[in-house]
Amino acid sequence: MNIILQIYKLLCKYMKNLNSQNNNDTVVQSAGNLMGSSETIRQLSSFKNSNRNLLWFNSWLAGIIDGDGNFDLRKLNNKIVLKAIRIKVHVRDVRVLTMIQNTLHFGRIRYDKKNPYCTYIVSTQEQMRKMINIINGLIRLKVDSFKKACAFLDIAFKPGDYTLKPLDAYFAGIIDSDGTIAFNYQGNRIECVLELKLNEFSKKLNLDFVVPNYSPSVYYVRNGVIKFSYQRVNQMIFLYEYFMKNRLFCSMKFYRISKIKYFLTIRHYQKYPRHSLEFRIYSSFLVDFIKTKTQNGQEFRL
Repeated sequence: MNIILQIYKLLCKYMKNLNSQNNNDTVVQSAGNLMGSSETIRQLSSFKNSNRNLLWFNSWLAGIIDGDGNFDLRKLNNKIVLKAIRIKVHVRDVRVLTMIQNTLHFGRIRYDKKNPYCTYIVSTQEQMRKMINIINGLIRLKVDSFKKACAFLDIAFKPGDYTLKPLDAYFAGIIDSDGTIAFNYQGNRIECVLELKLNEFSKKLNLDFVVPNYSPSVYYVRNGVIKFSYQRVNQMIFLYEYFMKNRLFCSMKFYRISKIKYFLTIRHYQKYPRHSLEFRIYSSFLVDFIKTKTQNGQEFRL
C-alpha cells in the first residue's frame, strides 16, 4: 500500500511539473487525464459506429441493386462500355433513392413525368468506379452484367457469398426492391415473400440464416420463378426483430412489418363473432393494413 501511495505522489508531482512547463495549461493525456480518456473513447466509439453503418449501407445497397439496379452496358467500337448505373423505383419509394444519394454524396435522381417512377443515375467513370468498389463482393444476382462493368473499369471482380450471414442487410435491400409484405387472411398471418427469376444465381441464394431462428420455405413456381416465403405464424416475431435492426426504406413495407407485434396480440380476434368489439378491432387492423396497395397489387390473400 505504501509503495502504491509513493507512486501516486510521484505521478502527481510529475504532472504538476509538466503543466507548469506548459504555462499551466492542462496537458491532455489519453491514459492520465479524464477528459482525454473520455474524448479518446468517444472518438473510438464514433469510428466503430461509422464503420458499422458503412458496412450496413454497402450490403443494403447491393441488395437494392440486385433487385432494382441496372448496369447500362453498350457495345461501342466492338468494346463493351458502361454508360451508367441506374436504380429505378416507384415514386412512393423515392426515399430509397434519397437515402443512397445522401449517403454517397453523388449521383442524380430523375423523375419520369409520364410514368410513376424515379431513377437514381450515376454516369461519370469516377463515381461509377466508387459504386462498383462499394458493392464488389456483395452482388449475387446481377453477376453477368456486374462482371462486365468491373472489366470496363479495370476492377477485379469479387464473388459474393450466397449464404447470407445472420442479420445481413443485403436481405433488407432485396426486400426493399423486390419483396412483398402481404396479409394472408386464410392463414391469418403476415407474410414476407421474395420472388426472383430462376437462374444459376438465384437458385444458389441461401436465406436460411439471415433472419435468426426463421428460415423461409422455398418454392419453384411456374414461369421460371423461385419463391422464398416467410409464412410461419410462430416465427413472425423474428421477422419483426430482423427489420427493426435492418429497417426498410420502402415506407409502406416497413409500416406493415412494424404492425407484426401488435397483430400477434389481436390475431385470435378473427374467430370472434362479426358483431363483437374484438372482431371490429381485428377488422380495423385489416383495413389499415391493406388500404395502400403494393406495386404488384399483392397486398391481400384469401
